[in-house]
Amino acid sequence: MVIVNHQQLSFDIYSELEPFLDRFPQYVIKEDKLQSCSPFRSERHPSFAVNLENGTWIDSGAVGDFRKGNFITLLSFLREEQYEDTSDYLINMYSPLKADTDDLHLDLAFLTEKNNSDDLKVFSKEELKAFAYRSRYLASRGISEEVQRLFRVGYDPEHKAVAMSWCDVYGNVVNIKFRSITDKRFWYAGGQRIKGHLYGNHVYSACGIPILAITESEIDCMRLWTLGIPAVALGTAHVSSEQGRLLLNSGAEEVVIATDNDTAGKECGKQIEAMLVGQARLTYFNFCRDSAKDISDLTDKEIINGYSERKALKIIQNS
Repeated sequence: MVIVNHQQLSFDIYSELEPFLDRFPQYVIKEDKLQSCSPFRSERHPSFAVNLENGTWIDSGAVGDFRKGNFITLLSFLREEQYEDTSDYLINMYSPLKADTDDLHLDLAFLTEKNNSDDLKVFSKEELKAFAYRSRYLASRGISEEVQRLFRVGYDPEHKAVAMSWCDVYGNVVNIKFRSITDKRFWYAGGQRIKGHLYGNHVYSACGIPILAITESEIDCMRLWTLGIPAVALGTAHVSSEQGRLLLNSGAEEVVIATDNDTAGKECGKQIEAMLVGQARLTYFNFCRDSAKDISDLTDKEIINGYSERKALKIIQNS
């Protein structure tokens, strides 16, 4: 039983964790617990455990906010999305009180377009000055200085984290995603919810190229741009209805699905298919190595080849 927004939800916690088991090194299941090395940081000896009955977890080798928490904090980390988005997901999936919310989400998406921009958080130049630094971390991940500047990437020296600006289609910074350069942690600045935006959409909308690749992570997106491949990122392994609408409005004639080469990434690819089939030509990035989990695991040559050798979506028609 997990409490989400004052609702008691009953579901199989292991089933929700199963698509992400590769994030739990050396994991074992013992009675009602999953034990493993920490998903938040690198370690050799397991010190992490999650209770499979209520979802509470503890990382005994960590400190601060990432030492223990509830199931929503863990799942939001695994899904790489904001806490509120994970709460919404669990309620929509498991609440016995929920109504059909598909139409509601679409209505809200269109209402958002009508809202005055003053009603939504936009970061000012003064607020961004605190992160007007650069680290060598992204360069070591194959991302050029030119692309970092284009995407308005900064650095938080206090927390030793890359600061990746999430912008709306007009280039306004609406949130900031921080990714630690010392471990696997990330967090947000508390701006607009990223599920209403596509990372890099403001860059793509200005380039005039009819082919668009879709990745999960911001780093994968910038890696593609460094190699001259236009891309946007979802920020997570799930595509929201708002993001689907933005993709439909992007003007892309071909969409290259380049989500991660794992269970969650392949499921995300199917979600994109369902949203865009018949609206644009759909192709899949060709991961040349099964051992490569995502774009960033590949060499420059492998990325260029995988993009050039992308596979067209096979549509099976009912007889």
